[in-house]
Amino acid sequence: MLYIAVHVSLDLVFCLYLTAAIKFGTGIPLVFLLDSFCTVDLGVVSWVIIATPFVITALASSIAMGLQLDKTITKYAIEKFSPLTADDKKNRDIYVTQLKGGEAPVSSDAI
Repeated sequence: MLYIAVHVSLDLVFCLYLTAAIKFGTGIPLVFLLDSFCTVDLGVVSWVIIATPFVITALASSIAMGLQLDKTITKYAIEKFSPLTADDKKNRDIYVTQLKGGEAPVSSDAI
């Protein structure tokens, strides 16, 4: 119940009223459902309901690391930058200090 109160109050502080209403509307019945499981000596079932998302997330993360999915995905998402050529290296200061309009980023008059 405290978990729901904290999350709903954070949503209200950030003016996320619909999200707060959905969390409140789904959270309260789930708290009563888990409490009813515990009163009927089905505490194990309520713990399984709570622990299953954490176990699935940990399992999915370890499978992704084991298959090296990060390396596979980043192979297709690498940004390519063109290095400066010999002609550009002597003019590098022009590229660094000038903006699109041609003006310097910091006025030397202010210094």
